[in-house]
Amino acid sequence: MRQIQAWLDEGEIEKARMEALHRLNREDDSAGLHYWCAVSHDAQGMEREAIPFYEKAVCKGIKGELRAQAYIQWGSSLRCIGKYHEAREVLEKGQREFPDNPALQVFHAMTLYNLKESPQAVEQLLKVLGSYSNHPWIKKYKDAISFYAGQLDQTW
Repeated sequence: MRQIQAWLDEGEIEKARMEALHRLNREDDSAGLHYWCAVSHDAQGMEREAIPFYEKAVCKGIKGELRAQAYIQWGSSLRCIGKYHEAREVLEKGQREFPDNPALQVFHAMTLYNLKESPQAVEQLLKVLGSYSNHPWIKKYKDAISFYAGQLDQTW
């Protein structure tokens, strides 16, 4: 799998995709190969083809950082093809497993926006911004940003 990842890193995406598919034919139970098949399809703009591979990678028990990435990329792919409700489900499941992952939270916020839930989307983005930004100006106003995140429609 390292060779597949190396080819992806080097921009040899089609070579990586073909090798991942070839190896998956022999090792269908490999969560990692399903993940790399998904990534290699996704990298070529083949989101629809990538989605089942991401799903199988998660179902087959991919672990650690790759599992978090699989949720992000699976949800993002679903969002990209307009399957917003499914994307929301996937990203929320990922958030339950990885509650401190800001990327999951941001992709979830994008999906909320697509579902016409803009207030919730903005609230989530502001919380991520306040919690994860190291910029001095954001740090300076972190408490205010966090306070207003859930009260954007309120006036005083």
